[in-house]
Amino acid sequence: MAWLFFGKKRDDDLDELKDGIKNSFSAVKDDLKKTAEWIRHLNNRTLGHTEDIEELRERLSTVESEFEELKSFISLFGTRGFKQPFKHEQTAVHKQTAVQGVQTAVQTAVQTGVMRNLSSMERSIVWVLLNTNMKLSYEDVASLMGKDKATIRGQINSIRQKSEGLVEEMVEKNGKKRIFISDEMKSMILKTIKTNLKTGKSMKK
Repeated sequence: MAWLFFGKKRDDDLDELKDGIKNSFSAVKDDLKKTAEWIRHLNNRTLGHTEDIEELRERLSTVESEFEELKSFISLFGTRGFKQPFKHEQTAVHKQTAVQGVQTAVQTAVQTGVMRNLSSMERSIVWVLLNTNMKLSYEDVASLMGKDKATIRGQINSIRQKSEGLVEEMVEKNGKKRIFISDEMKSMILKTIKTNLKTGKSMKK
């Protein structure tokens, strides 16, 4: 009888030990599962942050690029008007209109309908054409902007696609192409800019 009693007690102890080990493994398994979930959570957050950072970097790069183009444009013309950059004779009137408050005017011009969808480079080209009475060749504009002729031609084509009628082209008898903005279009754009500037000043008051 004693043997049966001790045998039963031993079996109970083994069962208790087995249950203890089983519970321990279950607890460890649960801990590992929770740890894995936390690691995945942290990894997803890291990936999300990385994507956000990359997006911010791209936006910053775009802003820096546009700022550099605008800064180059302003330093090229200043607020004293155009310098004569052309080595060859122009067939149009040799009269330049003064460029004053270039930075403010360029920013305000973006608000006009015909210039709203243009890039900073395209707006700079339009601003060049707005502030001269001459019909400029592609070489002239390339010289002013510090770009090559092919780049300017591509930019002009883009402007004409985005804003039909904004920039016009004429061909001389010798086959040379010149681009310009008509007086009517100039008047409309400059009037809009002037109105926007006045509105902005009134709002500040």
